[in-house]
Amino acid sequence: MPFTPSAINYAQQYARELANAYPYLSYFGDIWASENSRRFRPVNAQTVMIPSMEVGGAHAVNRDAMNGQFTRKFNLTWEPKVMSMYREWDTILDEMDIVETNEVATIANITRTFNEFQKIPEMDAYMASKLGAFATAATTVDSTALTAANILSKWDDYLEAMTNARVNRDRVICYVTPATYKVLKQAAGITRFIEVANGIQAVDRNIAKLDGVVIKEVPSDLMQSAYSFADGFVATAAAKQINMIMVDPLAVIAPVVYEVSMISAPSAATKGKNVYYESYYYDVFQLNQRTAGIQANIA
Repeated sequence: MPFTPSAINYAQQYARELANAYPYLSYFGDIWASENSRRFRPVNAQTVMIPSMEVGGAHAVNRDAMNGQFTRKFNLTWEPKVMSMYREWDTILDEMDIVETNEVATIANITRTFNEFQKIPEMDAYMASKLGAFATAATTVDSTALTAANILSKWDDYLEAMTNARVNRDRVICYVTPATYKVLKQAAGITRFIEVANGIQAVDRNIAKLDGVVIKEVPSDLMQSAYSFADGFVATAAAKQINMIMVDPLAVIAPVVYEVSMISAPSAATKGKNVYYESYYYDVFQLNQRTAGIQANIA
């Protein structure tokens, strides 16, 4: 009896390749590939168990007595979070399409284009909308219109609130729209030093860091408060522009699980066509004890 090879599931290999690509393709790659996102994984394909721990404080040593009694000084609770973004994508590819395009139309090129222009931007849009929702729920959101005159003052307010909540400033990343970045560059109070010497000089007006906080520009269409994900992603009519998000990556988790990624070779059942199919879970959750780790300015 002739051997018939079955389709191979490349999900694990595909997941590793995408994890390596996040810093290059995703504006929020630092969160998608963060320590938390790797650490907290679903326990039954779609449910993530997030632990919360509280402990009692220390007390003075009694040198003159030892009662021999010890009590538990910590409480541990688990909160289940169910992943909701269960997505799939598929395409067919006729062998003649490969030949007639001089091998431009290949599964590798098609999936790469899908990742760069659909999947990763969709995940970033979802990330921004969830971070905005977390800030709104935790009342760490501000709606002040940002101007060159007030943006540094509001910046200080956000950092003050995070520092008072024991958020490590060195971990914080600030995501801003191009319009907000432009206002920040024009802010009253920002001092620049330009070295002038003989010849033509390059002037760099980028603000990569401010007060130790890394600043990253994100396109405005990926920084909306609400999206429809019926087919790809589209901002809803009620969506608001998110101007700025300050976030500690350790305040959130963003698990991504690839269930299926496979290619079926041409056969009679596929009418001689290649068939590609993938499905995957992803979501973004906030840690209950780190709600102060997100500050947002939403129009």
